[in-house]
Amino acid sequence: MGGVPDMFSGLAFLQELDLSENSLIEGELPKSLGSLCNMNVLKLSINKMGGEITDFLYGLSRCSNGSSLEMLDLGYNGFSGSLPESIGHLSKLRYLQLPNNLFEGPIPESIGNMSSLEETNFGGNKMNQIPTGFGQLSALTAADLSNNLWEGFVSEAHFANLSKLRDLNLYKDSPNISLAFNISPSWAPSFKLHFINIRSCNLGPDFPNWLKNQDELVTVVLNNARISDEIPNWFLELNLQLDEIDVAYNQLRGSPPTSLVFTSSANVDLSSNLYEGPLPLWSPNVTTVYLRDNQFSGPIPPDIGDKMPLLTDLDISQNSLTGRIPLSIGNLSTLTTLVISNNYLTGEIPGFWSNIPFLYIVDMSNNSLSGTIPSSLGSLNSLKFFVLSNNNLS
Repeated sequence: MGGVPDMFSGLAFLQELDLSENSLIEGELPKSLGSLCNMNVLKLSINKMGGEITDFLYGLSRCSNGSSLEMLDLGYNGFSGSLPESIGHLSKLRYLQLPNNLFEGPIPESIGNMSSLEETNFGGNKMNQIPTGFGQLSALTAADLSNNLWEGFVSEAHFANLSKLRDLNLYKDSPNISLAFNISPSWAPSFKLHFINIRSCNLGPDFPNWLKNQDELVTVVLNNARISDEIPNWFLELNLQLDEIDVAYNQLRGSPPTSLVFTSSANVDLSSNLYEGPLPLWSPNVTTVYLRDNQFSGPIPPDIGDKMPLLTDLDISQNSLTGRIPLSIGNLSTLTTLVISNNYLTGEIPGFWSNIPFLYIVDMSNNSLSGTIPSSLGSLNSLKFFVLSNNNLS
């Protein structure tokens, strides 16, 4: 094991240094590398390095003609401390990759001076403030701010000049909400997002009106966002071609968005909302459907296996569904997960299981199923979790 060799600091004309994915490289980032004003690319990701990077960035900020650095990738290490304001002097930087470290504190306000920045990834750190200067990154196309400790508010100023923004990731694994959007309903952003992933952030109570002109969206995740509203008609009329709609863990009501059009291998997640009425179906190219913990009632549609034949995951648990398990589920030859627990299903368990050889999880617990357990369940060689508790089986 060892650190980055000091010999590199003497190579004044070095343009690219890539020591990524060397698990034996540890220690701090040598401040002497900050004297390499001609360096365009520095990649040190996936190592065991740590410490602060303040001295390194300060060194680059003192380059007489400005640093030539265009890519800085320090991801998947143990770098820590706060980012210094001197990072704003990297006016030629296009790609800033700092994911999965231990950085804390705010993103420096000076980031707004980094006029060439196209992609930035602060994901998986402990940072807590997004400055309004972030909205001055006019070249930015992708921003990954996921899994941090952001606090306060996001306003129009944070997006003011982000006309090229296409991907926005504010996903957070923890359900705790400490960041809120404070945006006027009349605001229309200058960007056209393709990918939006916001989880555990307060967007509500209304469905975000600033998405009204976002007619190029492909992935929409607004999960655990404190939205207590209906999905508005204007969103359904954007004629989107989606690969994912995830609005789980809100208080959405009204009609489920069954008119949405999906591309291949699409995901639909409406879990933990207030939807009611008959169980909805979508187009044949949807592969995962999560509708658990709503108020859907009535029978499972008898043609569910014909209307959505490519399903791999189906979770319709914790509703008020009645009637028998449809035989068409036996047509779902690629199904791996079937969760229909905590409903009011009756009748015998069908014997179609040999037609669904890849099942990994089956949960039919807490219903009123009767009869015997079909012997064809013994053909499921991939089965890992099988739950039938609290039924009337013999």
